[in-house]
Amino acid sequence: MVVLAIYLEHGTSRPETHNIVETIMKILSSLIIIGIGVCSFILGPSALSLTKNGYEELRRFAKVLHYIEDNYVTPIDENKLIQGAMKGMLDTLDVHSVYLPPEIHGELKVDTRGRFDGIGIEVSIRNGTLIIVSPIQGAPAAEAGVLAGDRILKIDDMAVTGLNLGEAVSKLRGKRGSRIKLNLRRKGEKNSFDINVTRRVIRVSSVKTKLYDDNIAYVRIVNFQQNAAKMLRKSLEKMTSDAPINGLILDLRHNPGGLLDQAVQMVDLFISKGTIVSQKHRDKIIDRQVAHQKGTQLNYPMVVLVDEGSASASEIVAAALQDHRRATIMGTTTFGKGSVQVVMDLGSKAGLKLTIAHYITPSGRVIQGKGIEPDIIVKRGKKLLKKTHRRYGRKRYVDNQRKEALKLIQTKIKDLTK
Repeated sequence: MVVLAIYLEHGTSRPETHNIVETIMKILSSLIIIGIGVCSFILGPSALSLTKNGYEELRRFAKVLHYIEDNYVTPIDENKLIQGAMKGMLDTLDVHSVYLPPEIHGELKVDTRGRFDGIGIEVSIRNGTLIIVSPIQGAPAAEAGVLAGDRILKIDDMAVTGLNLGEAVSKLRGKRGSRIKLNLRRKGEKNSFDINVTRRVIRVSSVKTKLYDDNIAYVRIVNFQQNAAKMLRKSLEKMTSDAPINGLILDLRHNPGGLLDQAVQMVDLFISKGTIVSQKHRDKIIDRQVAHQKGTQLNYPMVVLVDEGSASASEIVAAALQDHRRATIMGTTTFGKGSVQVVMDLGSKAGLKLTIAHYITPSGRVIQGKGIEPDIIVKRGKKLLKKTHRRYGRKRYVDNQRKEALKLIQTKIKDLTK
């Protein structure tokens, strides 16, 4: 201990061992891989240069590793030490930027074709709390009574405090047929409660439709999986095969998002020109998606329903249609997930998920952390449509938001025919 104190005070050290050299080389290799991956995507190779202070901090970092390896009370696993260092580095960023060790990286290669195993929830971390963005309708979690906005306190009796997003998602996943217990806290409820959910294969149909009187179409977008925009277009074509529709209710409630290109293609169905969404890295626009005239739907009255479970791609669609004044947005404020992540392979089956940009709406609004404010606020109804026997079982409420959207469309149709 005295010898170690002298090393630390005077900045001297014994010759570095073979192990510590290998350790530092692994760290430098990881930094280079991370730098190349991000820079080739955004900034170019010049971004790899460190400042003088950066090199000093890296040297100090190497010394800490050296001291730990040679002097810690018990032998250490240097791989865990390096992974912990990289995890800590990313913990200083936003909640979506995480180091992905092999066991998590493999699980996060999520299939976007509409079929996967799990309980069917989208989660995020807000103010240090694991929160359910939205349960997928028809999936096990929704059937068990999980709601958007519920906070997860424990998973299988283990507190989730301190877990990053990747670690939390890893604990939620498991083999089909296995059970998981969630301890939840719900807004308005005094005490937390447990819900047991059985994992299963989830097959999700992205688009659900209904045609009301007066040829008013209702289309619910469950998620933005592959071909969601194409399915929407075909659904609209089918509903207009006999006569043109006079109005459209586009329901994006409880939709946690999905693929960006599907959101862009969906907006492109309803506007003929202008910006749909941009990506901003620091102070620079690095990508802009624009609308095209070909294939644009008729300019019938349109209402988009959103709520606190509408996130990511849902918010992009709602914001674009709102900014272009193509649709009236109705419901409650959306979740506020408007950041862009890339997942890079670091080798040895490990990965890095890093936030590289924010989505910007056509009028220049930032979605991240703010969400989209509806033009007309309509809260979820409190009147139960069907009571359940279990206290926290699935409750079906009168859908007054859809009723109000239908009324608004009908009013707009009457105004057009005057």
